[in-house]
Amino acid sequence: MDNGKQFDNAEFREYCDDNNTELHFTSVAQSQANGQAEVANRIILYGLKKRVERLSNTWVDELLDILWAYRTTCKATTEATPFMMAYGAKAMVPLEITHGSPSIEAYELETNKEGMRLALDLIDEVRDEANARNAEHQ
Repeated sequence: MDNGKQFDNAEFREYCDDNNTELHFTSVAQSQANGQAEVANRIILYGLKKRVERLSNTWVDELLDILWAYRTTCKATTEATPFMMAYGAKAMVPLEITHGSPSIEAYELETNKEGMRLALDLIDEVRDEANARNAEHQ
């Protein structure tokens, strides 16, 4: 069933503009074909259910924390985090910023910029290695 362009219309674009929200569209390559979307959704829903039951909060209150945990947890098949696969770098835990860490202590702006450029240059290799590990795992 095709729901059409639910989020690509004048009314929704105006709503996003009024709320200072950038609107980006993307297409997921063959997510239904290999079940990745279903697996990710199942993991996220499981985490939400556990947090909501334990803390008696609404799922909306817990969603950002669950998504952060999902994106920064190393996956067994790829041995990489979704964050690493997208950005080519390890995610920094917010606690490291507020309480300090060796990464924060040694931070230098220019060195960091160069490192991020290098990580983005090497992102295809990171993804290729993850795909190879995934194929080996299967």
